[in-house]
Amino acid sequence: MVYRSIFVLIAICIVSSCLLYSSCNRRNSVMKNNQTGKYLKKVFNAPSGNLNYRIFYPENFDPLKKYPLLLFMHGAGERGIDNEAQLIHGGDLIANGMNKHNAIAILPQCPKEDYWVKLDEDKTNNNGEKNFDIDVESGPSEALGRVIELINKMKVDNYIDKRKIYVGGLSMGGMATFDLLWRMPNTFAAAMPICGAGSPAKARYMKSVPMRIFHGEDDSVVPVQKSKQMQDAIEVAGGNPEVFYYPGVNHDSWTSAFAEKDFLSWLFGNELSTK
Repeated sequence: MVYRSIFVLIAICIVSSCLLYSSCNRRNSVMKNNQTGKYLKKVFNAPSGNLNYRIFYPENFDPLKKYPLLLFMHGAGERGIDNEAQLIHGGDLIANGMNKHNAIAILPQCPKEDYWVKLDEDKTNNNGEKNFDIDVESGPSEALGRVIELINKMKVDNYIDKRKIYVGGLSMGGMATFDLLWRMPNTFAAAMPICGAGSPAKARYMKSVPMRIFHGEDDSVVPVQKSKQMQDAIEVAGGNPEVFYYPGVNHDSWTSAFAEKDFLSWLFGNELSTK
């Protein structure tokens, strides 16, 4: 019995040492080369193709702890392959917010030839302009499909707090925000679509998600009515989104949204129910 006890004790020590070594290696793999407190350039290799994205780990990041995750989606003007443009609107704000709230941010970049959402190109208004009616009959665009795969992959990481995953975006990214809410149910703890558009037919899938909708009342690119349609549909479905409609503001309503004193603190104040 004494020999057996000694053997068990030795085995426990060996296993503990291996776990500690593995944990230290994992910590070092993320922390090496001063990789926290700044945006890192990454490429996600999905079956359908590559997706450029930037990831921000907060200062003093420790992979043995749990962190909220913010997914922020850029507008059509920031599409490309430079893995830089998606930081133009909100990049600094988000970086400062991640350090303040001790959270991780992912900002993917949509390729120039694609969009985050599919629009029904057959529908135009009386001036021949797009109505921004979202095509929900088919699967997501290739670019959005890769984002979904990336987020699902991130959710597997132990340091991601699955109760605290958030999504927001502006213009085309605001449309992606609405689209992701019904394509990835029970994933996001809160959402902030800015000057976007969505599918009212899918409002029932997002009614329980705490949401703040932002839009300029004089938006000449994406009409404010597109956000109001989503607001109405979500309310009819039983939801209660907060709305911020800015008088005299054109398409750049993200400037006003970013200026809200609790823009990010409101977001991180929500979490998914554990029930």
